[in-house]
Amino acid sequence: MTAAQASDDPTTVDAPTSVRFIIQDAHDRGATALYLQTGRPPFYRLSGKLLPQEHIAPLTLDQFRHYLRELLSPQQLKHYLEHRKLDTNIRIPGFMQCRINCGPTAQGTDAISLNSIELDGPGLDVQRQGTVRAMVEDAFESGASDIHLQVGEVPRFRIQGKMVRQEHYGKVIARQFEEFIEEVLSPAQQEQFHIRQELDTAVLYEGLVRCRVNCSQSIMGGAMVLRLISLKVPTLEELGLPDMLAYLVEEKQGLILVTGPVNSGKSTTLAAMLRHLNDTLPRKIVTIEDPIEYVHESHNCLLTQREVGLHTHEFKEALRASLRQDPDVILIGEMRDRETVDTALRAAMTGHLVLGTLHTKGAVNAFKRLLNFYTPEEQETIRIQIVDALRAVIAQALVPTVIGGRTAALEIMLNTDAIRDYLQKGSIEEIYLLMEEGNDGSQTMNQALFDLYEAGVITPNDALAASLIPEDLNYMLKNHTRRSSRSGLISSEYFSR
Repeated sequence: MTAAQASDDPTTVDAPTSVRFIIQDAHDRGATALYLQTGRPPFYRLSGKLLPQEHIAPLTLDQFRHYLRELLSPQQLKHYLEHRKLDTNIRIPGFMQCRINCGPTAQGTDAISLNSIELDGPGLDVQRQGTVRAMVEDAFESGASDIHLQVGEVPRFRIQGKMVRQEHYGKVIARQFEEFIEEVLSPAQQEQFHIRQELDTAVLYEGLVRCRVNCSQSIMGGAMVLRLISLKVPTLEELGLPDMLAYLVEEKQGLILVTGPVNSGKSTTLAAMLRHLNDTLPRKIVTIEDPIEYVHESHNCLLTQREVGLHTHEFKEALRASLRQDPDVILIGEMRDRETVDTALRAAMTGHLVLGTLHTKGAVNAFKRLLNFYTPEEQETIRIQIVDALRAVIAQALVPTVIGGRTAALEIMLNTDAIRDYLQKGSIEEIYLLMEEGNDGSQTMNQALFDLYEAGVITPNDALAASLIPEDLNYMLKNHTRRSSRSGLISSEYFSR
């Protein structure tokens, strides 16, 4: 039985066969010294007091002698047997080092005292086995985007959008999950997690990746999800994104929204847009994220990145403060409440370029989502402000490629004079027709998927699976045309998805 097992068992157990287990148990309990004597249980010095450890049975003479042979070198043991006294430094290679004092008590009973115990750190292989760091390395080599850890389940990697079981790790147990928490989170974050039962943060693995981390509790126990983020901020060209995104991010004011479901690559697209700006123009950029994902170094631009919970308490507070930091560009990680939307609109209409994200499917739906932050009585008034502030909406989806990996398909709605008129009138369905005509750089999601299929990047099945209106896309694929059979006029089904 190990020391850990012994400490979990309320009954007394036989003394361990190796003194290492007692030393480890004493260390785990926070003892500063250890006292061993024949006929008595081990004593640990805890908070300055020498206390018997009743969970371990009294030591026999044979056990005591065995411990001596473990602790002392042959020369040290010979000296002790000859002189019945020894006070020296000892070391068990690969385990610990300490000061030992051996000698008989006043009653003539053999005793050992261990002080200043320092356990060796585990070797690199031992450190790597079963750690979060090890899984991050494996996931990175496998091309995974996410790691899922949950008590009672084997770890899973998300590879090319699919969950893949990692059986060789075995099931995560509750005690192991606590070790994961201690490895990834700071003491303050651990305390916060145990109080709130959930936490979002990020962790950096130097020279490897940065991970966005979410910790939570479930009916089965703890759960942790790590999103792997490259340390290298990608370019628009590397991601295969349209040139229109570079033109948009060079605008001096207005609101640009990047929308899409969870895990659709919105943060990566925004990071590439900021990189383009950082590489080309002298601007001041302030980002407010929860948590920070891509870390930018200032080049042509001066970048200030703030993380909610670490550098500020609330999105809305940080956004209000950003207006006093002389920014040219403000990136908001998520437009999550009315006050954030209010401040973002005010910033966009007072000479700032504001970039933000929303969780919607389809560019036109993003406009409706902004309106829905307000009551029906307020919507007519706020509609004018949104139309004036809005520069563009980019709706994004990730689609598997024929060679492995995923690529982004982008629906782009530019707020041109024609589209502005339709938005102002509330004529939502007609906007899709204008986007499909694409004379100004706008395009529908179906057109983006059609272009990727025509370029041989994605399969027809994957294109149809990503489409919000697969019947229209099916017509386009069969007829090799970028126009739908209804010339872009579609039913209200699109707008309710």
